[in-house]
Amino acid sequence: MSTKTKKAGTEVDGYCTNCKLDLTHLIVAMTGDKVARVECLTCHTQHNYYKPKTAKPAAPRAKKRSSAAAKEPKPKSAAALKKSWEQATSGRSAGDYSKYEIGLTFLAGELVKHKKFGDGVVSEVLEGSKVSVLFEDGEKLLVHART
Repeated sequence: MSTKTKKAGTEVDGYCTNCKLDLTHLIVAMTGDKVARVECLTCHTQHNYYKPKTAKPAAPRAKKRSSAAAKEPKPKSAAALKKSWEQATSGRSAGDYSKYEIGLTFLAGELVKHKKFGDGVVSEVLEGSKVSVLFEDGEKLLVHART
């Protein structure tokens, strides 16, 4: 219902403070073009008007991007990621890889052997004890340096 058709004596959906539900109310008082007081048509109590709790917001708000998210590069294609992985791991022996464990600390460029994802290379060390590791099937975010 638009604000122009709202007037005392008409019905409006609102949150009933007594029933604790979104219900139909009768407008009892207006302040300018805004609903001020209503009477619940279910329990017949009068109270200040509250918008329905289940009402959708009028317009979606834009999410604020964190400074870290703003600096993130666009994701590479799967083919480009696989090519990067092949370049980083080609010609390496099994002794060049460190076994992945949460308690170990990794540096960018370090080779990692993960029991589920296989051979990978640390592409970036992130804040909060996380590392981005490039595996053959894509990039994964892993935890490191946890005691």
